[in-house]
Amino acid sequence: MTRKIEDIARLYLLNEFSHDTYSFENKQPEDKGFDLWLVDKESGTKRKAELKAHNGTYQRPSNLFERLIFTAEIERELFERGDTVIVRVFIGTQPYRVFIITNAILSSGAALEAEARYVLRGQINYDKSFFELA
Repeated sequence: MTRKIEDIARLYLLNEFSHDTYSFENKQPEDKGFDLWLVDKESGTKRKAELKAHNGTYQRPSNLFERLIFTAEIERELFERGDTVIVRVFIGTQPYRVFIITNAILSSGAALEAEARYVLRGQINYDKSFFELA
């Protein structure tokens, strides 16, 4: 189910998403540890983006961090270093809601806990560590 949800979100970001400052591009086959490129239209700079889609709806900031899981070690490492951002997409309502989450949440008290995978846990709200694109 998660893969299907992420495929829907990926197609949306690549083909339908519209924003004044940001767009998304596919990565190349040799690119590892992330899902998409987040492109700043003004400067042309690209950032690695890890796609985390959810079939629910966004109602409050705590929804951003529910079931936010890294399944691969490289995903966790890149996010902790700030080499990637998380693109959180809620597809439960139209239009889809898109947020960018930075590793600033880690310096605000959130932590990645190792289970069979890495689960982001922490307080309910992390102001200034995310912003909405759509």
